[in-house]
Amino acid sequence: MAAAGPARWLLSVAKTYNHSRANKPLLTFVYSIMIFRCFTLLFLLISGNFLRAGSADSLAIKQLQEGETRLKIIAPEFIAAKTDAERIEAAWQVYRTLDTLLSLPESFDYGWDSLKSRTVSVLVSPDKKVKLYTWNLILKDGSFKHFGYLQTRRKKTIETYPLMDTTAVQSKDIIDEELDPAAWFGALYYRLIPFKKNSKKMYLLFGFDGNTANSNKAVMDVLWLSKSTPIFGYPAFRQGEDDPSTECRVVMECHNDVNLSFYYEADKQIVIADKLVPSFPEAKDNPYYYIPSGDYDIYKRNRKGTWIRRDLKDWDLGQGQMRPSPVNRPMPPAPADK
Repeated sequence: MAAAGPARWLLSVAKTYNHSRANKPLLTFVYSIMIFRCFTLLFLLISGNFLRAGSADSLAIKQLQEGETRLKIIAPEFIAAKTDAERIEAAWQVYRTLDTLLSLPESFDYGWDSLKSRTVSVLVSPDKKVKLYTWNLILKDGSFKHFGYLQTRRKKTIETYPLMDTTAVQSKDIIDEELDPAAWFGALYYRLIPFKKNSKKMYLLFGFDGNTANSNKAVMDVLWLSKSTPIFGYPAFRQGEDDPSTECRVVMECHNDVNLSFYYEADKQIVIADKLVPSFPEAKDNPYYYIPSGDYDIYKRNRKGTWIRRDLKDWDLGQGQMRPSPVNRPMPPAPADK
């Protein structure tokens, strides 16, 4: 009663003098006080909510910063530790630590600046819808194991997916399969490029897989978001104009001494890839002995969004406009005898 007293008194004054013109200044004063009190109460409620939200954000950022500090110490160990057991334990420590930190919604916009320079790749799509964390473990026998997390932003919801590397148990038809995060074709991603196919927004991924002591792999994959889950792989690649079939990803394998990668020419929207050949005739069909020939191919999208492989010699990549070079141009006639 005491708390509501002033407000009730003001209302009673307003009712008492409502029909008196002589008391119009008093009514104006009373209503002004009531409006002032309402706005004051609203301001206090909003300020309290902002303070609580700001306090929660500050706590989350502090957790992320402390976690990043721990990861900076752990991450180099899965490369430099002396034994496989120590490297495996370090890789899983990073995995478990990120599992906790990425449960915080604020982690999506967190920079991870120091972590990115210590063996963990962090890629964010230009539209801020996808964020990828990948790293690899190198064992003493030269083989590689991959770890990762994928975050997606759908409206205001952040979803986090652990990436499980199943490369070792995948079938030979892996280039034709669409995979969910639990059956990921592991790679250390170094480039993410948005594009569209069949009106769907997709992301082209370039990755490196050290594979084994005998060979390395360059991986070009596709990531897209279905209604229920993210999907790796989509029938978006063809190995030539005359190739009727499409592949879900491109995997190039070569000798382990070769540093193989894909390069994206943004101005011309093409992917440049090494042309691989056997290092000697008897090594045909054995990728362990394949090396770059010094020539290049490109992948160029057609109107339907399919990336089609072509010989680089068919394109002019100079300062002028890119255009197909003439093929089988007829020779000019010989000059007539005088």
